[in-house]
Amino acid sequence: MTNLGAAPVLLPASTFADYRFFRRLGMFVLASLVFFLAAIPAVLLIPAESYLSFAATMGPIALILLALFAWQYRSDSGAQLRGDAIRNPLRIGAFGIIASYLLCGVAIVVLGLPQEAFMAELLAGLSGWQGAIKIASLIVFPPIAEELYFRHYLLRLFPYENSPAWKWIAVIVTSAIFAGIHIQYGNWTTIALLFACGCVFAIARINSGGLLVPILLHSLAEIVALTTDGALRLLGLYS
Repeated sequence: MTNLGAAPVLLPASTFADYRFFRRLGMFVLASLVFFLAAIPAVLLIPAESYLSFAATMGPIALILLALFAWQYRSDSGAQLRGDAIRNPLRIGAFGIIASYLLCGVAIVVLGLPQEAFMAELLAGLSGWQGAIKIASLIVFPPIAEELYFRHYLLRLFPYENSPAWKWIAVIVTSAIFAGIHIQYGNWTTIALLFACGCVFAIARINSGGLLVPILLHSLAEIVALTTDGALRLLGLYS
């Protein structure tokens, strides 16, 4: 398992022989085109409040990026997806996700912050089965699409395999971009939470050597987010 706690040392240029930047950049450009363009037809045709919104927007992105990943690693895509380690990164990452949401919940109560409008409107006007479909889509499709894009194609732009310093740079930069792209949220605590979760996902990606663990952790984060938001709302702890 990669040790992110080691002293940050930038290695000489000769150690970057296997770091093929332009090949990685090309794959990132392809992934970016998919990530930002594949959902446009659904965005234009399906209202955001629809129970099919996540399936229609993030579903195609997830499927196309999975196909791109399978093409990229044609000989061992399954092994690349699973990685080298699952149990420890998953256990430690789950603890990090739950702790982050608990701290965020405490901050919301102490600071008297309102509920995010996005969360308040998430299931508005939907029947029970429609809400279930929307929640299931939220738990499945965004984790696959976003982990492939942020924790694979974006993360690989940095030579994180070469030194602990580059690992931390990759973790911090990709997590900041991950948090910043979620413009549907308004509370600063939510942005900080997204940054913390992005760090957990990125570290899990590096330590596990695959995408399965960060995808599972991302799905867990969606579940914890829905549970925490529901609990704060039912207890009347939002301002």
